[in-house]
Amino acid sequence: MPRLLQHCLIGLLIGCPHQFAPAAAEELPELEIALGATNSGTGLIVPSDGDGVSVPVQIGGIPARCIAGERSLYLYVRIDHPKYAKGPRDLYVVVEAFDEAIGRLSLQYDKADPSPNIGTKYTAAADSMLLIGSGQWRRGVFHLPSIRLGHGQNFGADFRLCGKNVAIRRITVTPRRPADYDPDRPLDPETLRSIQVDRPSGMELTFGNDAGAADAALFRALSVTSVESYVDWAGVEPRRGRWDWSKWDKQVQTLEKAGLKWVPFLIAGPAYATPLWFQQSPDSHRYRCLEHGRDSKVQSLFNPHLRPQVERFLAAFAERYRDTGVVESVLLGITGIYGESIYPAGPEGGWTARLTGDYHNHGGWWAGDSHAAEAFRAAMRKRYSSIAALNQAWGTDLGSFDDVAPFLPDKAPSDRARADFVEWYQEAMTDWAVFWVRTARRHFPQTAIYLCTGGDGNPFLGADFTAQTAAIAPEGAGIRITNEGSNYQRNFALTREVATATRHYGTFCGFEPASHVDAGGVVARVYNATASGARQLHDYIPNTLGQGAEALENFRTSVPLLVPRRPRIDTAVYLSRETWALDPDAIHQVYGLSHELRDATDLDFLTRRSIADGHLEDYRLLVLSESPVLEPEAAAAIEAWVRDGGTLVAATRPGETLGGRLYDNAAWRERMFAAARAVPAGLLVPTLNGDVPSRWALRVGGPDDEPWLFGDWHGRESGREWPEIPDATKRWTGADCGVLIPVKAGDDSTLRLSAIVPGLAINESGITIQIDGRTVGRINKAGKQDIEIPITAGRFADSRIARLRFACRTWKPSEHEAGSKDDRALGFALRQIELVRGEQADQPATKADLRFVVDRESLDLLVRMVGKGKTVFLPGAAADARLVATTVASLLEAPVDGRIDGRFATETEDGVLWFDRDGSRMWQTAR
Repeated sequence: MPRLLQHCLIGLLIGCPHQFAPAAAEELPELEIALGATNSGTGLIVPSDGDGVSVPVQIGGIPARCIAGERSLYLYVRIDHPKYAKGPRDLYVVVEAFDEAIGRLSLQYDKADPSPNIGTKYTAAADSMLLIGSGQWRRGVFHLPSIRLGHGQNFGADFRLCGKNVAIRRITVTPRRPADYDPDRPLDPETLRSIQVDRPSGMELTFGNDAGAADAALFRALSVTSVESYVDWAGVEPRRGRWDWSKWDKQVQTLEKAGLKWVPFLIAGPAYATPLWFQQSPDSHRYRCLEHGRDSKVQSLFNPHLRPQVERFLAAFAERYRDTGVVESVLLGITGIYGESIYPAGPEGGWTARLTGDYHNHGGWWAGDSHAAEAFRAAMRKRYSSIAALNQAWGTDLGSFDDVAPFLPDKAPSDRARADFVEWYQEAMTDWAVFWVRTARRHFPQTAIYLCTGGDGNPFLGADFTAQTAAIAPEGAGIRITNEGSNYQRNFALTREVATATRHYGTFCGFEPASHVDAGGVVARVYNATASGARQLHDYIPNTLGQGAEALENFRTSVPLLVPRRPRIDTAVYLSRETWALDPDAIHQVYGLSHELRDATDLDFLTRRSIADGHLEDYRLLVLSESPVLEPEAAAAIEAWVRDGGTLVAATRPGETLGGRLYDNAAWRERMFAAARAVPAGLLVPTLNGDVPSRWALRVGGPDDEPWLFGDWHGRESGREWPEIPDATKRWTGADCGVLIPVKAGDDSTLRLSAIVPGLAINESGITIQIDGRTVGRINKAGKQDIEIPITAGRFADSRIARLRFACRTWKPSEHEAGSKDDRALGFALRQIELVRGEQADQPATKADLRFVVDRESLDLLVRMVGKGKTVFLPGAAADARLVATTVASLLEAPVDGRIDGRFATETEDGVLWFDRDGSRMWQTAR
């Protein structure tokens, strides 16, 4: 699970804390360092390098050093005094920091342990310092019990302060507890009132990971309900039969004092979470990949010896904490690298190797161990009545079931064999999830249980989200999916299958980020959770408190809308998992389409499982895309639904047949769709809302350029060739491409282009520039240039939208630049396009509101009535998400939104919830 690596990585102790007796405080002197252009002090050294670069600053005449630099997140401190040469010690660190902006200053230290590792060397101190932008120098105190004094951190440091762009003027290390240090009252009431958030009850809001007294008080003020902790098996049973709960007893006590609940993430199986005594025993059995025949250090879910150990672990934890009243829910970490219900998927190295060292790890197929082979053989024996039946289905000549073994899907003897293997691989993960959930339910009969899952649904990961939801719903368990980032449309695509399935099967879900979330993403995540009907939102501390005032303010203004909702949704997209088994690239096609569809209307995701369970009946319109494999049962259910009044929109890639690769659905296609024909060129009509600007500019490569472009363009890139223009962007053209431009008939205008033109792109007659098919100019000169072309009155039709088109020669960098591997067919690079009417060159450039509408006559050519319903066939349109989304919006009756404009709407029982992607804000209106 690609969990967010926080500024302060949480270290888990492997040993027993009572082994270490810190030396007496009286024999140690107090150490101090004043920071500035030249640091001065006794016994402390502050290096500046790598991820710990600091720069000298002056604030109000006071010298200090600021944690600054592109990769700098820390201020490292080495304790260098002869009386501090031997640890462990019990010390306090006093820091004087400038409170310039909202943020958090925390500390990690090298804590004593029998086997020091990356986790213990970067143990998080329980204390933290909240910065609120007061503009004052403030004092923070951190307690460092059992510091090792082994210089184990980067640059030989013993501790590091975590807080980007924080200025620090003085650091003191003392063995004596400062008089003003009170761990039970870490934050003053005025600070807490300044960030107080009032939020309706009902939604679980959990922060991770772990909380000291300061964090707990802060979280309570922010309306957080619970704190998550990684409670791994290795950390609580470091020696067989000897349980150590001291760390978690302390965490529970802290949360109870603060009035917070707890979400323990119970993990067993991953390399970092499985005790070494088990990993080194004969009962250990690890995943082996089919690609290389090499073992991981993650326990195989097919290992029968692991099941009783999971039972022991869950039982022991439940016995200690189930009845404390502090547990809000338990999260189950059942396998994979981090704990999700997916197979190992990389990356190599990283913090999950802290217990075992680096290990073989990558995205791939982990069914090469002997127990996996035995399980696959048994599953195929159960599926087929005889080896003859299997051979007929697979096109093989195996002698017996003993000859059946796992294989790489792309090496499968046939499509049927490949589908059987991939489906078994996912079913094995679902079965493992059911075992964990049932075991947890026996020990937690009244507690909410979440299964942790992740990824994007690719079959090699093993997680069929709908199948997992349906399988654990009878136990009253929900799903936590851990794949969000900052982009709302991407978050929506990756989480909506889980949200749809949990609503259909009567259970619940929660969302978690997989990586860093920017300030705008804070709002996007709140919107996605409440608009999807989730019950829980999880976040990591740095996303809200580590990015300055904007992130915290976005959190405080949006989180009051974080309440349980049940969205009203009429449209669904079919996720053809049977296609994904044979063609995983189809996943990206359907998700890309769903990004644009979501901008036009809210939608859910269905699979063959949910359709078989009757859930298609809840919708009026279904979009079918990327389905060269469509099971006959699913096809029949879709047909019955259409005949009963549903609307089916089918968008496919060129040459793709609907359901024709593995199953013969030719008769179904003939009944359902009009004769295949190309989508009419005039199906989408660009229109302009409002007046034509006097001076219009399009920043090519900017966030708003895509609706205006047509033809062959390459992706967005930085415009570093224009260093004089901050944030310049560009795109490379292909051979034939263009831009829609807002025009007004009867006006003289000037067309301005900012471009870089390689000589290789210039044809014999130059690069042709046309407007609505008429040549208006040519580019004959190579180099970086600004081009002006006068357009006389009468050149524009009366449509208010014209088509500006470029035709050039293409070239490949790999064929003309030494060492280049770039095989793209490039034309020239364009930074900006301007159109100035009349004498308006001195006026500021403004944007225009472009949208597309469907031409009904063209659409009617693609429609076929089927019973009471109808189908719309858009062959070759799967890659044209805007065309499909606009068509779908035109087919909906009185849509709540209906426009592709970066604003998203969700209808609920109490109104419409809106999110503006560009403004990073959300609000609610009446229907």
